[in-house]
Amino acid sequence: MRFTSPRVMALPLLLAACTSSAPRPHRLTGAGVSPAVWGVLEVPKTPGPHQAVILLPGSYGWRPDYARFARTFADSGFVALAIDYYAETGRGASHAEEGRNWPAWQATVRNAVAYLDTLPQVSGRHIGLVGYSRGAFLAVSVASSVPAVRAVVDFYGGGSDADPSEGEIPRFPPLLILHGEADTEVSVELAHRLYNRMRAHGGDVEMHLYPGAEHVFNGPWAATYSAPDDADAWKRTIEFLRRRLSP
Repeated sequence: MRFTSPRVMALPLLLAACTSSAPRPHRLTGAGVSPAVWGVLEVPKTPGPHQAVILLPGSYGWRPDYARFARTFADSGFVALAIDYYAETGRGASHAEEGRNWPAWQATVRNAVAYLDTLPQVSGRHIGLVGYSRGAFLAVSVASSVPAVRAVVDFYGGGSDADPSEGEIPRFPPLLILHGEADTEVSVELAHRLYNRMRAHGGDVEMHLYPGAEHVFNGPWAATYSAPDDADAWKRTIEFLRRRLSP
């Protein structure tokens, strides 16, 4: 069934009109969890339990828009957790330092999944990962190792050495790849590489490419933002997650 919710289609206008300050990430897990999960949690207004999503920002790190994205996911029926996986490590001042931080960022995602799983609003329902740029690479790198994760949305990430192995691909969660064909930051060739590799080894993968779209085509803060592509990507994301996370 084609999803045509006006609430999702109106997201670009919602973000542009929003003048109030978005919530800031705060620590959600206790002292016994390391690395800690810092983020913003948004819950639907309707009774639960609900399917859930975790939002993973790009390499710049936290932006207030991610909290607004989480609210829009919640308005669409998902418990949504936007996390700041840099909170305990920082971004890293060099590629070498980023590489050393990578396992901690992966552990933060796993801890975020475990945290959501404890919430009565989720109560064991399926969880999806929605990653943007570096967050997409991160989502793809951990998804097959977390049984509660049942879907992944990859916004302009792509194929990398962190991709699942051939043996992991058959049990990798359903994957949706959304990428701009004119992306000069993360080449669309990496999206093709990941898609083809998943298909070749029995993976469940879908891909939609946006002609002329650049990196961060769905980020209202970016010079490369495209409102029509953003609206279409939101529609596809919500439809995919509803279909794939359903019990």
